[in-house]
Amino acid sequence: MNTSMQFALAWRNLWRNRRRSLVTIASLAFGFAALALFAGYTSAVYRGLGNAAIHGELIGHLSINRNGWQTQGRLHPDRYLLSAEDIAKVRAIVARRLPGALLVPRMGASGLLSNGRSSTIFIAAGVAPQDLDALRGPFRHAPGALSDAAPGGVTAAQGLADVLGLKVGDSASVLASTIHGQANAADVDITGTFNTGNSASNDKVMLMPLAMVQNLLDAPGRADMLTVLLPGAPARAGHSAAERMQDLYATAAPDERASAALRDQLQGDFKQAGLDLEVRTWQQMSAFFRQVKGMYDMIFALMFAVVLSIVVLSIANAMGMAVVERTREIGTLRAIGVRRGGVTALFVSEALLLVLVGIAAGLAVTAAARWGVNAADIRYVPPGNTSSVPVHIGFDLARTARVAALLALLSVLAAFLPARRAARHSITESLGHV
Repeated sequence: MNTSMQFALAWRNLWRNRRRSLVTIASLAFGFAALALFAGYTSAVYRGLGNAAIHGELIGHLSINRNGWQTQGRLHPDRYLLSAEDIAKVRAIVARRLPGALLVPRMGASGLLSNGRSSTIFIAAGVAPQDLDALRGPFRHAPGALSDAAPGGVTAAQGLADVLGLKVGDSASVLASTIHGQANAADVDITGTFNTGNSASNDKVMLMPLAMVQNLLDAPGRADMLTVLLPGAPARAGHSAAERMQDLYATAAPDERASAALRDQLQGDFKQAGLDLEVRTWQQMSAFFRQVKGMYDMIFALMFAVVLSIVVLSIANAMGMAVVERTREIGTLRAIGVRRGGVTALFVSEALLLVLVGIAAGLAVTAAARWGVNAADIRYVPPGNTSSVPVHIGFDLARTARVAALLALLSVLAAFLPARRAARHSITESLGHV
């Protein structure tokens, strides 16, 4: 029996019991669609969280600081800051290794923010205004930008401003310790407010011009961290919330393997140049991204195991019943010269066609559901967030293809075992089956 005849016969046999085949196809289609939709949803979540971490949290793609800065930088800040000479050397190495990448010097500060009557703690990120615009990417037109025209202007997180009753245009004072341990204060103007989107940071974060932070900490020309922003990040500046959200899902950030490769290359370059620096990827910097990704990966694995079990059992049941019902047919095929392998291949072909039809139907269900959900603009407030986000479903081709391949493999195996067992019966035994 040639291959074309085998699949033609398998296709006809597939519809001999139309109701059972349709039920099996439906279970396969909806199970596959559920996995594909969840894979697409998690893929969109990872993409959105990645770009939100890189641009919203201002992490960038890579972060560079002195070795030991994470553990000893707070105790001995003057020893772990990067000088202007260090920054120039790093800039040259990054430009050579990563053409087109942006290197952003940064300086962090913390202390007390006062409205003249009461005070509260703040955590500030010091960045030059033009570098901040580039780092924010799709968020550049959202509230919270700094301006060179207002060297004494700062932008405060909405929760921080609310705690002290500060509004745009108000003046305040900041108090912090210099890198030598002395107290220093400065007057600031509130030029804007923004929402961090995270309840844990919305009452603490403030953005300040880099020069202001350097003066406040008595560290002119120095930085505690250098942030690398790779070229090819989302560049379209959406003015509306919907446009900014589209930008978040438009470009995938480098995955862990690509980020690690870039980190190792830069680490090697710094070592050769005699610079004792540490490079961290955005995945290492964003604990929230790692935790969410780990949770969703675990949920997907659990869903996959449950759906796979149901679908494979459904196909195994359908093919097992088909083998039992057609035992005499198997005997007839064997009597006219079809080998045992040919009989087994016939039933395996039926299972394969069943899976292919089910996956095709599942893809159609996935496309329809994905379009409906994305068009409906369903929104929710995730845990720890202060603003709602839309439910967006992407399409994860790699995981969807792996799911389809594994479903096909296990379904074929589920048909192979009973078919092989029936083909081993003697011809007379098969023909006499009732």
